[in-house]
Amino acid sequence: MVGVDAAVAALLGLAIGGGSDRVDRALERYRLGQVDVAVARAGGDVVGVVGYIPGQDRTELVHIATAPQIRRSGVGAALVAWVREHCGSGVVEAQADGDSVGFYWALGFEVESLGELYPGIERFVVTLRG
Repeated sequence: MVGVDAAVAALLGLAIGGGSDRVDRALERYRLGQVDVAVARAGGDVVGVVGYIPGQDRTELVHIATAPQIRRSGVGAALVAWVREHCGSGVVEAQADGDSVGFYWALGFEVESLGELYPGIERFVVTLRG
């Protein structure tokens, strides 16, 4: 785990999306220690980040992002594997949109629609069990 420096914040911003106010509000949870963060580096550069909340029964993935130039290289999968190994809850869960649900499905997550939680945007809960 590391702190949220500018490079980490920039990648988390990709996962969070929206305007700077939305990103700032989400990053505050990291700064307050409400969400933990793990970082993947290559050649000293931050190339992937995952924000997560560990728990006894399940670990919640809050955000996951990889640098655009290394997407589809296995860094995101490695971050999920790291969380599973280090949190030990046996269950990893996240909410996903239609653009990212394929990533989770490819890693073996179960996918369940939550319906249209926001106007015009279907959300999913994805769950990976022990």
